[in-house]
Amino acid sequence: MQTQAPSYAVRPPKRIGGSLSLDFINTEMWRGDVPQRGERLTGYGELALWAGHVGIVDRAGARRLAQEAAERPEAAAAVLATALRLRGALGRILTAPATALAEDLAVLNAVLARAPTRTGLAPAKSGFAWTVTETDPLEQPLWPVVWDAAELLVSGRAERVGSCSDPDCAWVFLDTSRNLSRRWCSMADCGNRHKARRHYERSRAP
Repeated sequence: MQTQAPSYAVRPPKRIGGSLSLDFINTEMWRGDVPQRGERLTGYGELALWAGHVGIVDRAGARRLAQEAAERPEAAAAVLATALRLRGALGRILTAPATALAEDLAVLNAVLARAPTRTGLAPAKSGFAWTVTETDPLEQPLWPVVWDAAELLVSGRAERVGSCSDPDCAWVFLDTSRNLSRRWCSMADCGNRHKARRHYERSRAP
């Protein structure tokens, strides 16, 4: 069962994944062994807001996407459904790349096939950006996500993808520690909850 989480307009996303595709997976709160999960992508507008917060588009671009969605509600609903399927597939592929299912790879490859061709570089507000061929703008938030996921896989860095040790949380992150020792999505959140729980259990012990 899904529960609605606070809007990205109210509470911006936490970027703890270390990689764009991992941050996209983490748009679902409480991914682990819990009966109710927190859904952040409750409409196309939330997907556009997320894209703005993580830098896929700027604020004006996020507003343009929301306007496009309002003008094409059926197409926007279809893109949102694709985004949710993609998120689930990436969650399974990137946390266990050696055993990736063919149907999950098919979901990823379908979005990759529709992504625009990157044809060159052009100056941007900060550095440079790809110039791309024209395609459906409503899928724009997903293009950098699938490119990032593909790069994680082909580079072998997906082997460094870890999952929060809190079984209720299960948010994912790129573990850059030397001996793959990272346990928590964030010490300020799940790490501190674990320490507080351990302290309480010790204080209750006879």
